[in-house]
Amino acid sequence: MGSGLPALDAIIGGGLVRGRISEIIGPVGSGRTTVAIRFVAAATRVGEVAAWIESARRFDPAAALAAGAVPDRILWTSLDGRCKPVPDSSGRLHRYRLSLVFKAAELALKVGGFGLVVIDAGAGAGQLPRSIALRLAREAERSGAAVIVIAPHGVCGAFAALSLNLTRLKASFSRFTPASPALFDGLVIQAAVVRNKLGRVGGSALIRAAIDPATPGFARREGQSPAAPIRRAAAARA
Repeated sequence: MGSGLPALDAIIGGGLVRGRISEIIGPVGSGRTTVAIRFVAAATRVGEVAAWIESARRFDPAAALAAGAVPDRILWTSLDGRCKPVPDSSGRLHRYRLSLVFKAAELALKVGGFGLVVIDAGAGAGQLPRSIALRLAREAERSGAAVIVIAPHGVCGAFAALSLNLTRLKASFSRFTPASPALFDGLVIQAAVVRNKLGRVGGSALIRAAIDPATPGFARREGQSPAAPIRRAAAARA
């Protein structure tokens, strides 16, 4: 299952492997959400149904539309507001809410019919207990769906078949006149394969997430073609 970004798909062997867990990892602002949305858009354009399950409200439907996603083929579920735990010194309650996110993903995979399931574990996600990661891997294999986990670092351990690490290289801004406010044009993201059980490790690619593909001085910089338009809010929160 490809992303529609040729440079990215090339380093992951053409796309995500169905029935396996893939991780998109990196710090806040590295472009995790932006890249995951591209996979959702590519999947729904070819008739797949995608699920987006998150621990907080980070998914931006307008950004998905701008990337070319088909909204009628996206199930969006957020646990934000369902529970507001205050973690104790051991972080026990926080881990409980994270487990609910993965339980919801398991249920979606059990129901079936999804070609892609995206799980946004949140900025504070810790390592998953082995039992949760194992159940998720089994359900992914049984359903044949591609599963993406978005997190600041690897959380699925050995159960992740692919780990894609993102780094924001630069943010581009422009001004209409020297006295006008600076406008955000987009991000330059480096994607590197740090784990790949089914292919080559070590490949990297530049991804250009532009709000407007025709942005002067950004779209053609460094000889890279721009990604599809991404709304400012999504690029900033990814």
